[in-house]
Amino acid sequence: VGGGGDANPEGDAEDPHGAWCKGVPVGELAAIDAAANRRRDGKKLTAKGREKAVAAATKEADACRARASEQRDKWADGKRRRELFQRTWLALLRAPFPDDIYRKILVRAHADVMPHMPSPVTLSDFFTASIDRGGLDGMLALNGIFHLMTKHQLEYPKFYDKLYGLLDSSCFRAANRRGFFELLDVFLKSPALPAYLAGAFIKRMSRLAIHAPPAGAVLAVAYCHNLLRRHPGCGVMVHRENGGKSTDSDPFAADEPDPARCRALESSIWEMEAMSKHYHAQVSKFSEVLKKDLNDRVKTAEIPVKDICEANYGSLISEELRARVKTAPMASMLGGYRGLFRDAVTAECLGGSVRWAAETE
Repeated sequence: VGGGGDANPEGDAEDPHGAWCKGVPVGELAAIDAAANRRRDGKKLTAKGREKAVAAATKEADACRARASEQRDKWADGKRRRELFQRTWLALLRAPFPDDIYRKILVRAHADVMPHMPSPVTLSDFFTASIDRGGLDGMLALNGIFHLMTKHQLEYPKFYDKLYGLLDSSCFRAANRRGFFELLDVFLKSPALPAYLAGAFIKRMSRLAIHAPPAGAVLAVAYCHNLLRRHPGCGVMVHRENGGKSTDSDPFAADEPDPARCRALESSIWEMEAMSKHYHAQVSKFSEVLKKDLNDRVKTAEIPVKDICEANYGSLISEELRARVKTAPMASMLGGYRGLFRDAVTAECLGGSVRWAAETE
């Protein structure tokens, strides 16, 4: 290991942590190895001689590093590289992209692009324009805006208004719904949210649960449960009896885009009562969690939304097929058969012992 200008062509591959530039690799580990194997007059150095050789090689390596740092090459200027990186990305984002590439940028920008930019806030216009596009692009862009708000002091007062507007029935059928609902859980995690805002999201989820597929209804119930537990002030929505029991008598303004004006806290979550009578057994059973005392934080726990986001028709059917049924009463034990095809052919197929329910039932 030396400091001069003679470069070792094999040094870059041999040195485990030495310089990857400036020609000659440097580093104390390489110096120690060279000093330990150095010979004088065909004999190995003594322990004291090796110590002196290592100290000399280390000193020479330090001098080599000092000379390298004094050259100040443009490509070695980290600040300049970061500025060029930022300018390149800003120019690139002005170009049109295919939808799949555009969404990959939205998903990974906060982790792969922002940390290397001297001023990540310059991406706020890109994320804001993506939110205005709505749909899946708007959902994914919220993550970048939220990252800028929490990490880089970006002021975006209409963030939760945009989030509220993007939450509609199409979210439960979107291809990337898992990513959106996981982000939604992060956005609504803070217990510092005002009661009117938490109530608006609770009511919006309750209303969407009526028209959502079974997996979406379970997810909506889980969100309502977690938000009610985080915000005890929204408990009036559970216990209010005159908050309307249908869409006609409900004071909640479902078409109001501003969560502060939707009158959610004046309403009740009668939709969750309807979930207890849902046609799908898993939905009706899962809705029972809302009957617990959610103000008791010791006996209750938040539902992990991440595990539910992946649910779909296939997973619900698989779960039903794997379930062990303890009792399965036959139709004949419930007062006779009730079928769509009450004719002679059906009776012949089922045998002569078939007993149909009375016509009056």
